[in-house]
Amino acid sequence: MSLHVKTVCLILGAPIVVGLGMWGAEILLDNYKNQQWDQFIEQYHCQIIGEKPKEGFFSSAQTIYKCDNTGIYYRNK
Repeated sequence: MSLHVKTVCLILGAPIVVGLGMWGAEILLDNYKNQQWDQFIEQYHCQIIGEKPKEGFFSSAQTIYKCDNTGIYYRNK
């Protein structure tokens, strides 16, 4: 293969590899955050007390939790 073809393959392949790595890291991070939240809910005996609807384009619907001795928490759906 010529140097030009190798360069083109590298330029086209690098963003794909980086994108796949970022996508995989996002999945791992989401799973970790969900596990941490589940542990918090269990530890502080949280109960769902309501839901807050989506209010605009940049907001999301939220679930409202009340936890023993720690207050009220809002979590995006």
